[in-house]
Amino acid sequence: MDTIKATTPSDLSNFGPGIHQIQWQGREVWLIEQAWGQLVVAKLGAQILYYQPVGEHAVFWLNPEPSHRDNESIRGGAPLCWPWFGPHNSDSTKANHGLARTALWAMCEQRLQANDSATLTFIPVEQLCDAFTVTFEISVSANYLSMRILTKNISDQEQNLTQAIHSYFFVADCQKITVQGLKGCEYLDKLQGEELKYQPSQLSQISAIDSIYKHTADVLIVDEILSRKVLISKAGSGSTVVWNPGQAAKNYGVFSGQMNFICIEAANTDHESLRLSPGQQVVLQQTVELRSIN
Repeated sequence: MDTIKATTPSDLSNFGPGIHQIQWQGREVWLIEQAWGQLVVAKLGAQILYYQPVGEHAVFWLNPEPSHRDNESIRGGAPLCWPWFGPHNSDSTKANHGLARTALWAMCEQRLQANDSATLTFIPVEQLCDAFTVTFEISVSANYLSMRILTKNISDQEQNLTQAIHSYFFVADCQKITVQGLKGCEYLDKLQGEELKYQPSQLSQISAIDSIYKHTADVLIVDEILSRKVLISKAGSGSTVVWNPGQAAKNYGVFSGQMNFICIEAANTDHESLRLSPGQQVVLQQTVELRSIN
């Protein structure tokens, strides 16, 4: 572990190119620095906390008042929800969003390419459950980030799986962005008792939202204030979840800055009924590309 403790994004400039194990925001993290910019991944949950391409605004929002409890993930970045999304479907005593986000992970493989890209592979320090193994892969370069959850059923029975890459995208103002790609989709409105609704237009003027869209295609965040577009592509996902708590943000430990993010998540929810046969492996992938507004 490097001796320098970093607390703000500007502190990350104290490190040169390569992969560094440091403390940042009170957490043990890996810092990946290359010519394209910086990436910070927490050992707790293999959670991406920070992705800053050179010349760009940060891609992910991070709670300005994060929790520092040892077993609690920071709200923001890109937590992994696995092997269940939301409440456990049969045991209400188990934590929301599964086991991955509060487990310690190890970096088991790293490749820094000459073209200034990196590929990183992570596994939990301890086996998380009897039914599945899980691996998390990150590929990153200039204005491009790919996240992949690989799940294998190691049991002798079929197993249900729900999961999500719970990405908090940083925006100037969620009421002044447009989210394209969901027009014409059916969705379950969790703020209205999971009532089935239809999205008649592009999403805009977003305040409180908690919706599960039946959707397998791309989504585009258009942020005129930041002069950028964020293209979110996915594979192995039957649902796209869109979330912002609006005025209820304090209930989630967010006391400021809730207008500066929109969660758009590649997911498999209960509504897909994803079942893995013994020995079967599935991959959930979410890819982020940054584009300027000309």
